[in-house]
Amino acid sequence: MRLRWVSFRLMAEFSLIIVAGGTGSRMKADRKKAFIQLADEPLLLHTARAFQGVPDIGEVIIVMPAVELAELTGGNDANISLAKLPAKADVLLLQLADAGVTRVVVGGPRRQDSVLNGLWAVGDAFEYVMIHDAARPFVSHEDLKTLAQRTRETGAAILAHPVRDTLKRVQADKQISETVSRGALWGAQTPQAFRRKLLMDAFNKHNKADVTDDAEMYALNGGKCAVVQGSSLNFKITTPEDLELAEALIALRAAKAGDIRPASAIFRKLPGGNTIFDLERPSS
Repeated sequence: MRLRWVSFRLMAEFSLIIVAGGTGSRMKADRKKAFIQLADEPLLLHTARAFQGVPDIGEVIIVMPAVELAELTGGNDANISLAKLPAKADVLLLQLADAGVTRVVVGGPRRQDSVLNGLWAVGDAFEYVMIHDAARPFVSHEDLKTLAQRTRETGAAILAHPVRDTLKRVQADKQISETVSRGALWGAQTPQAFRRKLLMDAFNKHNKADVTDDAEMYALNGGKCAVVQGSSLNFKITTPEDLELAEALIALRAAKAGDIRPASAIFRKLPGGNTIFDLERPSS
């Protein structure tokens, strides 16, 4: 089985970069967002596992802040391979390696600087690259397959979802100034996927500009991106309320798989809450 997985990776065309540098300020937690506990495990680990078994992806690179990387490695490494970790390595590194992560590199001051660091670490054999936010742990294999195919056809594509809510433009005094048509508006998600060399060229030429996502950087260099409709479940965990929704979704999926414990018994406390007891998993 291990040999089959390696052979899949050798044939894959995509490198995946997971950006794990969010501060988590809106989460009101004492850790960077990617390392907040979700269902008793780091959010980052859930996100890495979402890509396991995707045959289009041949390597997985995580970009994280220097402080967190130093905590995991006990040193000042800026780029480490997870291929041959010692048995005494940090538990999270071992779990990430088991989830398919191949390399961890240090991030930069801005998200786009972290993406660029990740791009420099991508292997030359990969024609395409996907960029994904660590705070989106529920991306589906079906959407990833569609995204990969659309990227091969067009050179660049992103997951996105049509805007559902009525949009209001609001002034500084919190008064509505106008209603904005949502007819052609989509909310961008990740992954966002590109031909690697074209995205690298865009970053090399335009990284001085501040952008909100990789598609905007690509557009600065004249590139156009196709849109693939993603699931509304591919939401970004940003606030404590998002975390509650995420844990409820995991509990629902666990129940469908036969774990009937209530969510309050499965999961530990949310930030700022009291400790939640755990119960033994029901015997099969």
